[in-house]
Amino acid sequence: MGGWSSLVYDLVVGLGAMVIAFDYRNLGLRFYDLIDRWTPGGGVDPRFSPDVLRVIAGAVGVAVLALAAVRGFDMF
Repeated sequence: MGGWSSLVYDLVVGLGAMVIAFDYRNLGLRFYDLIDRWTPGGGVDPRFSPDVLRVIAGAVGVAVLALAAVRGFDMF
């Protein structure tokens, strides 16, 4: 059962990161604003723009989805 739970977790995280990367329904901007509110010391660095966040989320999403594909292939 541990294999299925890690596969589902990878799929959820990967798809969530891709949703942020593609900025579906401005979710990337909402997540950026949330990070800005939670960051101590007056917000994030101005060089860290929503576009940078989307690139990072896209890279994480692709990596985690590739990991999920490898785990899924390994299960069968």
